[in-house]
Amino acid sequence: MSDGVYPELNFPEPPQGRPYVFINMVSTIDGKIVTGNRDEPVQDLGSAMDHATMRQIQAHADGILIGAGTLRSTPKLWYPEGKYRFVASRSGAVDPFVRFFSDDPGRAFVVTSVAGAERVPEDAQAICVGEEELDFEELLGIMRSEMDIRYLLVEGGSHLNAELFGLGFVDEIFLTFAPKIKLGEDVPTIADGVALDRANVQDFELVCVKQVASELFLRYRRV
Repeated sequence: MSDGVYPELNFPEPPQGRPYVFINMVSTIDGKIVTGNRDEPVQDLGSAMDHATMRQIQAHADGILIGAGTLRSTPKLWYPEGKYRFVASRSGAVDPFVRFFSDDPGRAFVVTSVAGAERVPEDAQAICVGEEELDFEELLGIMRSEMDIRYLLVEGGSHLNAELFGLGFVDEIFLTFAPKIKLGEDVPTIADGVALDRANVQDFELVCVKQVASELFLRYRRV
């Protein structure tokens, strides 16, 4: 596999009480994050260079958080050995037989609510935060204080990203623009969810931009 576009990555010190959170996503020119339907595989969206860059970014994280939809759409998803990995599922219902859990079961966790705890598979480790809805502030606190996770990578999907953006917990975004157009009013973007009002629109600054063939690799940091 070729090297990605970020041979060296440096991050600021994490905020007090939680990890430094950075999102990595790939989208079409018109902002869509799937080529088919939601919960279908999206390996064809980014190039081999995008996939290599994803591995580079993963290497700089202490833990990786994804949503249940991302896990369903990519059952062969794998992560480097030794990385904490978390899947957020309010219902707790996930497939325990995918590589996400079997590769390194001691570092794989289902993040769920108290209400969803009974649906977590018997052999899976659960972290319960919130009674019915997930409490991400509590989750990030547990990651930092109990697991010493200083840098957390989030890899979607759009609902999880939106939750974290809405709470103001996203410090950086890595975004690859693939030279493709998808269209569709209900097709997911990098972050859907409840719209922010004008007074609370968040500002990010461009840290760097790299072009490889017709793909653009952008890195933004919260102002």
